[in-house]
Amino acid sequence: MQHRFFLKSESDQKRILFFLGVLLLLICAIIVLVAYLTGLYLLGALIPIVILIAAPFFDLPSGRKNGSFKYYSPFLITEPKKDGLIVFHGGTLFDYYFTLTPDLKGRERTRFVIYGFISGFLRFISEHEKEKNRDVKIRGTSYIINPRTASRFGLKPVKKDFLQLLILLFNYIPITLSNSFLKQKLSFPKISNVRTYEGNFEELAAQKDKLLRLKRRLKPE
Repeated sequence: MQHRFFLKSESDQKRILFFLGVLLLLICAIIVLVAYLTGLYLLGALIPIVILIAAPFFDLPSGRKNGSFKYYSPFLITEPKKDGLIVFHGGTLFDYYFTLTPDLKGRERTRFVIYGFISGFLRFISEHEKEKNRDVKIRGTSYIINPRTASRFGLKPVKKDFLQLLILLFNYIPITLSNSFLKQKLSFPKISNVRTYEGNFEELAAQKDKLLRLKRRLKPE
């Protein structure tokens, strides 16, 4: 499982981001021009939406470079430990675009993402097994993972992290695009499915053998 963007040379990455930046400015300029010519100034509300959609394509490469995000797989990203807590995130439209290939169809795409999620957690467990200080918790808010699936990772539902919930709500349109790209059809995520999960390292490590078996079962052919 490879993230095609990060396989590219730094100069190629910069060229892609430059092209995306120019494209973003062009789209925003067109929106402004159309709003001015038609008098439909409410069209200006599309600009922040376009920026939100494009944001992961800039934030993730920048965050990975400066250390504010760490990739354990294309579909498991963490923020640095703070007060013994590590926050995890699933993949974004940026990650889906540069990881999912056109030959993957239907449920194969979801299966592939779950495989990547498991691979990321196994890397996380292996990395922290080598550390003397294992007093760490991991927490994440997701609309995809259900309690049964979360339990396989050693995670359990806890009180919702309202900051992460607000971030999800704020990014509802980009998340809808990500979900639709994954399922290859328009698919609106249910806010009622949003849950926060948490687990400590020992709880995650206890699931390692089960995750290894599940990873072998889901491994793409």
